[in-house]
Amino acid sequence: MFINCLQLRRLKICILIHYKPAILKKIKLLILIFTISFFGFSQIKETDSIRIWKLIKETEAIEFSEPEKALKKYETIFQLSASKSFDEGKFKAVLYSAYLYNNLAKYDSAFIFFDRAKEINTRLKNPLYEAYITLNRANTFMYKGDLDSAIEYHLQGIKILENEKDSSKLVGAYANLAIVFDQLDDYDKEIEYLDKSLNITPKENIKDLVFTYGDIGLAYLNKVDYDRAFENLKKADSLSKFTEDKMAHFYVSRNWADYYTFIDDCHKAIKYNRNALEKAKKYNYTYYEKDLIINLGECHLKLGNLSMARPYLEEALKIGKNLGVVELPKKATLLLAELYKKNNDYKKANQYLNEHMIFKDSLINQQHINTVNDLELKYKSEKKDKEIAEQQLALTESQSKTRKMSILIVSLLLASILLWFLFQQRQKRIQQQLVTIQREQEVRTLESLMEGEEKERFRIAKELHDGVNGDLSAIKFKLSSLLEMNNTVIKEAVTMIDNSCEQVRAISHNLVPPSLKDFNLIEAIDEYCQSMNNIHTPKIEFQHLGDVVELDKKQEANLFRIVQELVTNSIKHSEGSTVDVQLSYLKNIIQLTVEDNGKGFDPKTIKNDGIGMQNVQSRVDYLNAIMDFLSNNKGTSYTIVMDVKTSTT
Repeated sequence: MFINCLQLRRLKICILIHYKPAILKKIKLLILIFTISFFGFSQIKETDSIRIWKLIKETEAIEFSEPEKALKKYETIFQLSASKSFDEGKFKAVLYSAYLYNNLAKYDSAFIFFDRAKEINTRLKNPLYEAYITLNRANTFMYKGDLDSAIEYHLQGIKILENEKDSSKLVGAYANLAIVFDQLDDYDKEIEYLDKSLNITPKENIKDLVFTYGDIGLAYLNKVDYDRAFENLKKADSLSKFTEDKMAHFYVSRNWADYYTFIDDCHKAIKYNRNALEKAKKYNYTYYEKDLIINLGECHLKLGNLSMARPYLEEALKIGKNLGVVELPKKATLLLAELYKKNNDYKKANQYLNEHMIFKDSLINQQHINTVNDLELKYKSEKKDKEIAEQQLALTESQSKTRKMSILIVSLLLASILLWFLFQQRQKRIQQQLVTIQREQEVRTLESLMEGEEKERFRIAKELHDGVNGDLSAIKFKLSSLLEMNNTVIKEAVTMIDNSCEQVRAISHNLVPPSLKDFNLIEAIDEYCQSMNNIHTPKIEFQHLGDVVELDKKQEANLFRIVQELVTNSIKHSEGSTVDVQLSYLKNIIQLTVEDNGKGFDPKTIKNDGIGMQNVQSRVDYLNAIMDFLSNNKGTSYTIVMDVKTSTT
């Protein structure tokens, strides 16, 4: 699973990235917005500065809705500022253009504009401007996956803000650095920096609090601390009700999508992913669409909705290739291989698996190159330091030994951390496999129990029909031959035998309904309700709505047994006058409702360990359905909803 969480808080305001790219195994990105200080005006007339300031504000308003148009307007603002020798206007136009290129995932262009902003600031000499450039350059390195450079630039920018005592900007800077540690799976360090951000966030700044609580929740989710995760995500959700900020509402949906994906509640995860994707498209949050798309593909794949999963995964693969981000197509190709394997298309499955290995090797090679480059830089730095030291004084042999020992200890420590990390990852994979095996075993056990139950019902019904019912008929025949004696007692005995035969036939049919075996579910339920009407006091009515129900016999048998158990419960316990049974089928969704107008019951005072209701719940679980009920003094209603496509067959 990739979790895309967190928000990058742009220091322009800081434009956004969010939240656990569901996936990259646990990449979490967001972009929070917080404000830069008011630019001073000098060198030009006040009317010109006001005009440029107004143009900048107008352009900011369309950054997300019309990013390409905003870029053109910033170029116009830059030219106007240059003609007036207004360096602050030039700086702001260039810096804001860099933010926009980050949002559009055009990172090379972003670096070019950050360099232009840095050149302009050599004349302005504003330390805060230097911090904004440095911190947002760090964000760009993170988007590209260069986490070492991201940490280096974040720490440089944070140091400037701490020296300037600018706590308002430190809120976002701490949060952005936390994202880097999230991608390194160092969740304790991530929570440490998020807590720093939270501690200096003003209580009235609802938007930043929404983002920070959401990030903390997702960090605890990665630590598999579900209680703290839910608690912090709930705080973010509650606070979002007090702000109209679009991005805050987007992140709340995205947070819940990752939460339910992580705990394998794919139905809810799909709901929140779709909601977030709609917002991303509506508000032009281009960066996040790729993560939402692959999340949807993975969730549909887990649910077995292969036809729905495929277009999402193919689109994610295309986006990843276009952006040149290796992690995304690596994940997409692996999921596509699994999809085609389930479709028994082993040729395409093998094709995507080969592509996955290519992307995987590419990522490993890139990491190797980065490691080599880091070692080369360290080597050059050490060489330079050594030359300087040799010019000042000769190093003693003891100092050399101490340095070597330190390097050895650090190397051993790093190796130990790496081994521990690999062990933890292996344990997670084993745990996930155990959960999957357990679920499959539960389904097989339920299926075996239900098949055994149906066979036993058939055997008992056959014994009643062929044995007991045959004996009763023989007795009736012999007694009937004595009726010529006009004996009243014999007549009563014959009548009693007739009643017994009817009851045996009813029990036999109830155990194995002929209509269910020979016809379909609708006819079986209808006949059952009519026969129960002839025997019991409450009026039992059956209604069918929607399309014709076409299921396999296992599904029909389980639904029929559920109806039997719920109707029997109503007859025995409700003391009502009517029992309504309704079955509707529309767009692959079956809804079964059984309700009565009886006295109802208090769920808190009723034990849920009865064999009958345990049977019903087992059958509901076997069908991958959902059951809900409502009971009060006006009656009791049970509702069962089943998606035919995802139901066990």
